[in-house]
Amino acid sequence: MTTPSGDDMLGRGLRLLSALAEHPAGLGVSAAARAARLPVSSAHRLLGRLVEERFAVYDEDTRRYALGSRVLELSRGFQRSPSGYGAAGEPMRRLATRTGLPVIAGVLDGTEVLLVLSVQGTQHLQLRSAEGTRNPWHATSLGTALVAGLAHGELHVVRDDPQIARERAALPEEQRERLLSGPLPAVTPRTITDPDRLCAELAHVRERGWAEVEEENEIGVRSIAAALPDTSEGARTLAVSLAATVILTEADQLRALAPGLRDCAAEIAARMPT
Repeated sequence: MTTPSGDDMLGRGLRLLSALAEHPAGLGVSAAARAARLPVSSAHRLLGRLVEERFAVYDEDTRRYALGSRVLELSRGFQRSPSGYGAAGEPMRRLATRTGLPVIAGVLDGTEVLLVLSVQGTQHLQLRSAEGTRNPWHATSLGTALVAGLAHGELHVVRDDPQIARERAALPEEQRERLLSGPLPAVTPRTITDPDRLCAELAHVRERGWAEVEEENEIGVRSIAAALPDTSEGARTLAVSLAATVILTEADQLRALAPGLRDCAAEIAARMPT
């Protein structure tokens, strides 16, 4: 039997952690092995080591493994790191305090929006806004704000050489086209799933500088979002949103907060490391 290399063992452990992250209620060793595509014996051995290092916990009663406290420590460390999103925290908190609404930040990850930071407002509002939550890009204001920003790439970055600028713009444009041609599932009955309608909506978002959805990702919830403006030679991939219940906040009331949301996005962009 071939002994796995160090790199292979690391990869196996990371696959197990990813599997546990996708199953918050925990997994038995056999289920974890299947999810991570590992032999049961290897999964059992690695899970035991993860428990020793506090990256996983084991429940004797249910015989299930779940994520441990050190994963949270890693998450907090990432938020404080230069590559994290800690710089967004203070502007988001001020906006949440001023509006009473939750402020959520997300990034585009494949065909989904990954929520990376959330600040609760003063209103009682139940949303799928926990950090680490994923939603289809086309059903969210965060996603449409981010994808709309891909349409023009970075044409304004290289002012001295338009040809280089066009080359840099090609990849974002291709990414946008792939997203529009890919699966566009209906999350709610109001989700826009027609590529032509989405393309028109993206053009509208680019024109006014912010996006909105009306119960497209969650019934009873409307939201607006703005992507961070680019202030360097690297495209900003973060967007921030304000969410509200349709019962407590009228659409026009939420839209009136768009200038403050854009100001928040601009402040975050200025704070983030380049």
